[in-house]
Amino acid sequence: MRNISGFFVFILFQMFYLNAAFGQIQYNFGHWHAELALNDRLNLPFDLQVIEQKGNFPLLIICNGEERITLTGKKGKEGEINYSFPIIESELKVRFAENGKELKGTWINYNKSKIQPFAFSAYASEESRFLTQEQPKIDFTGRWEVIFENGKEAAIGVFKQVGKEVTGTFLSETGDYRYLAGNVDANNTLFLSTFDGVHAYQFVANIYSRDSIEGIFYSGASYNTVWKGRRNDTAQLTDPDSLSEMKTHGALTFDAKTLNGKDFHFKAEENHPTIIQIMGTWCPNCMDEMNYFKEIYPKYKQNGVEIIAVSFEIGTHTKDQLKRLKQFKKRAGVPYKVLLGGSSTNKGEAAQVFKDLSRVMGFPTTIFIDEKGHVVKVHTGFSGPGTGIEFLKFKEETEQLLNKISGLQSPVIFD
Repeated sequence: MRNISGFFVFILFQMFYLNAAFGQIQYNFGHWHAELALNDRLNLPFDLQVIEQKGNFPLLIICNGEERITLTGKKGKEGEINYSFPIIESELKVRFAENGKELKGTWINYNKSKIQPFAFSAYASEESRFLTQEQPKIDFTGRWEVIFENGKEAAIGVFKQVGKEVTGTFLSETGDYRYLAGNVDANNTLFLSTFDGVHAYQFVANIYSRDSIEGIFYSGASYNTVWKGRRNDTAQLTDPDSLSEMKTHGALTFDAKTLNGKDFHFKAEENHPTIIQIMGTWCPNCMDEMNYFKEIYPKYKQNGVEIIAVSFEIGTHTKDQLKRLKQFKKRAGVPYKVLLGGSSTNKGEAAQVFKDLSRVMGFPTTIFIDEKGHVVKVHTGFSGPGTGIEFLKFKEETEQLLNKISGLQSPVIFD
């Protein structure tokens, strides 16, 4: 009884503290307009919802198209609330104005070797993401064949427009650009952005005819590049299953470390169908893929399929990287084995660990091993839920392959 009484006293104290320390702010719940200051010239807008949570700080929900990222607040410095992203190591530090209708804060991404805080602000508003007013005359809906000029990177833009609202993403050979959202104004200028705790992307473009587009892509504080596109409903990228392959006909092997710091040696064996996920906890595309694997793992584990995530982490000290991975595995609820592959987010280090592969082009890269111990597919990148039909296609092909190698159905022949 004493413990129970003490618990209620603690709760009452916490409620009193919140009311006293934060001046009994009457938060304005609902839709807010937020802007992240990437530099002294460019503000990236995003949609925010402030949601009531009885007896605690309000929830913040970042909205990118259909994506919802829910952040729960904890007491920070006096008058400050710290909102951590649910899986990615990233944080918003927020101070609400006394009127409950405005806030100012700082975004900190702990996945960078050099931490750079970014200022942001928000206010209660039903305004559109890019504050556009009039309806456009052009519809950007469709599939666009795109080139990003700096790296000559080929991509495909897939957009859906309803009135002045636009959602979509870019597909690339190393993964998609996740959920983008924005607007088209009366001058037929396209504006898109996303903010997910790691990515801070903004796209601006003008359409010069119904089939030609040109603009600028901004990322983070300083990066920008020109991008150009043309409508092409049949545009395709290089097959992601052809970008990397086994260099020999032998069994796949690699060395890594367990979360307890012990050496781990993997060699593909018969009767052990396995998925190897080359990833990093700093990589949102990897987290999208991991969420999918978490969903299907119980079904295929019953039929002998194992999944092993091999993560490449920032930092120079193995002890810190292992601690980071342990916390991640627990926080993300990963039900399968997670290993430390290396101390870099560089694709070159991943290629050194996976020497049997011809190359590692990006994170994630996923290796599928059948019941005979043979590598049957190496898939580069990941087309996540923000890509719509591409994601559905990936799921269908993956589950057909897993059904085959786990003995759930007869072999599937792909075109």
